Amino acid sequence: MTLISALLGIAADRLLPQLHEYRRYAPFLAYVDWVRERLSGPAWEHIGGLLLLLLPVWTAVVLVQSWTSDWLFGLVGLLFYVVVLVYCLGPRDLGADVDTYCQAHESGDSGLQQRAAAFFLSDDAVADDPEQRAQQVSTAVLVEANDRLFAVLFWFALLGPLGAVLYRSVAVLYQQRRDPGEFGDSIAWLNSALVWLPARLLAFGYALSGHFDAAVDGWREAHRRLPQGSEGTLDVLAVTGAGALGVDSETAGPNGVPRVRAAMRLVWRTLAIWLVVIALFTLAGWAS
Repeated sequence: MTLISALLGIAADRLLPQLHEYRRYAPFLAYVDWVRERLSGPAWEHIGGLLLLLLPVWTAVVLVQSWTSDWLFGLVGLLFYVVVLVYCLGPRDLGADVDTYCQAHESGDSGLQQRAAAFFLSDDAVADDPEQRAQQVSTAVLVEANDRLFAVLFWFALLGPLGAVLYRSVAVLYQQRRDPGEFGDSIAWLNSALVWLPARLLAFGYALSGHFDAAVDGWREAHRRLPQGSEGTLDVLAVTGAGALGVDSETAGPNGVPRVRAAMRLVWRTLAIWLVVIALFTLAGWAS
């Protein structure tokens, strides 16, 4: 069921862009704020308090998953798998954002380029120079692919709908509620734990899909800096991905739209490798 639902979910995400409008995490954040208002204090600020806060959400997913697994010969369970996966991807479509940026770049409208680049970068980080901005976006594509697609797919393949919700719930808190303090530190630690393995598998996929030797050199260079936390993991993706593209992480190689397009093609090739691997594991499971 995992392979079929992954294929259907990714296809639905690409072919039905209107579904992206339903990815709203405000109710989840409202729940988190409501619980924290009532269960405040040092005992709830550490990692244990964070896990207890998220446990009801994860438990609800497991219960629905188990209840629907056999309904209508498993079709309801399959639908639940697909719906959860589609909801946890993104929240924005990476390919659509790349197309929007490339169209803005080719239009020559600097303001439009700035707004399109802001889909990947914070407003204050967007460079004024068009070529430098394209380099930033190409790197962001390689990094954002993990959060928007691959990390969700990894945990979904491992744990089903629970895995997808587990990752996305922590990622949303990391992006929206990572305030200074022990609770924010707990969110950062849990997020770094969840992104560590899928990001490195993605980096290895970049190496297989692109310039292998340069990607391995980038991997080694990134790990010489002893990457720590989520930021270190993202640096590994950026440097390894740049090597897989056959470019220096700063300047060399194709620039402008070709570099951004090349980064997106690398993502799609890596996704194909991941799906083949998931298919092989699925067939091995059926054979056993």
